[in-house]
Amino acid sequence: MNLRNLLIGLWLASFLLPTALLCQVSSPLLTLQKNASEIERTEVMVLGTFHFRTLGKSFRPSLVLHLLERLEAFKPDVIAVEVLPGPRVHELEARGKATSVHGILLENFASLSLELGREAQALLKMDTVQAAQELAAQKTPPQDSSSWQRQTLLHLAAYQWPNALLAWSRVSPEDRGGNTLVPPALSSKLESRRTHSDEVVALALPLALRLNHREIAGVDDFEDCEATELILEREVFRSRENPLIKAARNAEAYRRVQSLQEEGLKTGDLLPVFRYMNGPAYAAADVEAQWGVLLRTRYQDRSDRSRLALWENRNMKIAASIRALSSRYPGKRILVIYGAAHKPFLDAYLGGCSDIRVVQPLNFLEGKP
Repeated sequence: MNLRNLLIGLWLASFLLPTALLCQVSSPLLTLQKNASEIERTEVMVLGTFHFRTLGKSFRPSLVLHLLERLEAFKPDVIAVEVLPGPRVHELEARGKATSVHGILLENFASLSLELGREAQALLKMDTVQAAQELAAQKTPPQDSSSWQRQTLLHLAAYQWPNALLAWSRVSPEDRGGNTLVPPALSSKLESRRTHSDEVVALALPLALRLNHREIAGVDDFEDCEATELILEREVFRSRENPLIKAARNAEAYRRVQSLQEEGLKTGDLLPVFRYMNGPAYAAADVEAQWGVLLRTRYQDRSDRSRLALWENRNMKIAASIRALSSRYPGKRILVIYGAAHKPFLDAYLGGCSDIRVVQPLNFLEGKP
């Protein structure tokens, strides 16, 4: 190589070498993933579900017995659900009048936490922070029915109603009729909730009892309230009139879910619905129908793009809550039961974490874990 070629080579290297080095260090998560032991990773399985309230009075526990058996085979160490955690409810309560969206969230997603929680706070004569502190200080689980009753009240006061139902389920049946710790009126509300048709009562609660868990973790969150208030009204108005969105809402994937639900109610088994909703074909169709369409509507004010940004923002927050939960269960197994629209986004965000392995539920649902 002559001197001219050598100088040209050095000159080119001065541009290319920093780029090559940048490529090597641009993803710290990839660097960490290379160092994470495969056998020590925290396993997270996101089960996509429809909302059980749509079944109304048609729901009965026997419909999900086969599903619970398949989920139990995963042997999760903790179950996470689509419920606002106590601290988030407390924050919304404190800022309830900050925007109209704060009020909407409180009314539609935190009303149960607030209603039962405030009753428990009055009985215990403590606020939500004090109740959470007492729960955090406990070193051993309750040993008798009376202790489980206090545990129930503490969880209610801390705005953790799924954990309250879990504790209440361990109170002896003869004590659930109301006593000095849990008055009859509150006892009746708890008993009523234990027969409610939602994902917590239908799936998370019976599975947690089977596995002798002490916790059902709420990991829900919502879009930025201030930003949502600015774009929600105009985006919803436009969506009602847009032919692309109307067509997307009638996608074949949703008709298939409806058909499988109706068939499951007849046969007494909803497992086939969950197999379909947790497969790759449904995930792709749902993402395209609900969110891909917002990249094609092209509203002049771009509120469609704003809505998509807020949806991704919400899922990032939920994934962050699940990631925070994993800090308490390193190397363990976490089952997340969530609305199916969230599943592909949560899988993608959690799959990028340094020591998490995302486990797909389909093999378990097909009996091939």
